[in-house]
Amino acid sequence: MSSNFQSIKNLPKDVVINLIVTLLVSALISAIPWLLSGKLRLSILTFGLLFVFAIYLLYLKYKRLFKLIKSGLNGYYYTFDISENKKVFDEAQKSFFYLGISSNSIIELFRKWADKDRSVDRYLFLLTDPESSALKRQVAYEKGISLESDMSLLNSQLSLLIEQDVAVERERIYSAIDLLKTLPPFKNGKIAIRLHKEFIPWWMYIIDERKIYLGILERGKRGQDSPALVISKNPDFPSLFDPFKNNWDRIWADARGI
Repeated sequence: MSSNFQSIKNLPKDVVINLIVTLLVSALISAIPWLLSGKLRLSILTFGLLFVFAIYLLYLKYKRLFKLIKSGLNGYYYTFDISENKKVFDEAQKSFFYLGISSNSIIELFRKWADKDRSVDRYLFLLTDPESSALKRQVAYEKGISLESDMSLLNSQLSLLIEQDVAVERERIYSAIDLLKTLPPFKNGKIAIRLHKEFIPWWMYIIDERKIYLGILERGKRGQDSPALVISKNPDFPSLFDPFKNNWDRIWADARGI
């Protein structure tokens, strides 16, 4: 995860530690000419060059995180591996909201997690309506078809492939709904499921209505192969969290309950 995930959480501590280590290492190396031959000026020059070079290396190391700070984000996954889901689920203390196509990639992990006794009392699932045209558009996008393309003009072989994948995805959605209905939280009224009819360019987890994991769906790629952003709610002023949460609320309000 360390090479795949960037977070600003420990940035101040990491920068201070690295600066201290840089100063110590530069001082030790630059002291060698002075200790061996008494060349103080050479030692000072060596220290200056080493320190400047080390600062440049630190800049290269942290420049992505500096960009995150400027953008208001809290973290960035280059790709979001399925194994990360359990860690994200465990963050939830009060609520867990999901927006996606079928939840097929997470449903088994979610079942094991939700089966346990926990304090979470709201699980909201927004899935694509399996009978809507949005599902076909979603599948086609994953196949690399642009949103501007006229689906009726696709060649017969590609159209057939898309229709076959739509049928598979439709079955996954129905299977996910059936599985969710068997879980104790559903029977206790804690799980609610709604079906939306929109093309969505991302998947989304909302944790306790304070943190969003936003997976960017890239054309021609599976969701877990694309990057994901981590966005936290700012209690003092509007941030990137708010428009994405508002959009989720809008889709939920317009979606069909089951």
